[in-house]
Amino acid sequence: MPEPANISAGEIRTAAITFDQFDTLFREELEKVPDQFREGVAQFIIEEREHRHSKYMRGLYTLGHYMPRGHFGNPVVVLYFGSFVRAFPHHKISELRLEIARTITHELLHHWENRSGIDLLGDEDRRQLAIWKQKTGYKDGSEATGKNYIEAALFIYFLFIFVAVLARWIMLLG
Repeated sequence: MPEPANISAGEIRTAAITFDQFDTLFREELEKVPDQFREGVAQFIIEEREHRHSKYMRGLYTLGHYMPRGHFGNPVVVLYFGSFVRAFPHHKISELRLEIARTITHELLHHWENRSGIDLLGDEDRRQLAIWKQKTGYKDGSEATGKNYIEAALFIYFLFIFVAVLARWIMLLG
């Protein structure tokens, strides 16, 4: 399938995609899902914002949600444009399409499990979250995950600036 208007697979990365371009990709991927698998879902929505799992869990973004009692009490699937941009900034469009399709499929599986009265995928999501917490050193109730690469990079940058200014100052005095 050709890329949507103004998107070329070799020219753009997720970090540079617009909301409208993302919406086009989302709609194209949603159309590929057979009607019978979308049955019972009242709406498929894209929210522009990012959605963090928790304000304390830096780097962990929720890509989508299934809400069995969404708008007007009907099931809704929501994808978060901002979360995709934050989680996959360097992905090519073809890779982003795959992540969108995976997320739609994941949320639809929640829908069908909910209709069946089971929550195996929810159990798996909770297991994956526990693994992520263990890998990052996150402790419930803590204010940081123990790994924040942006803060670490900024610290190193300012440390180098400080050392350079200090060295220059010493050279001027000596």
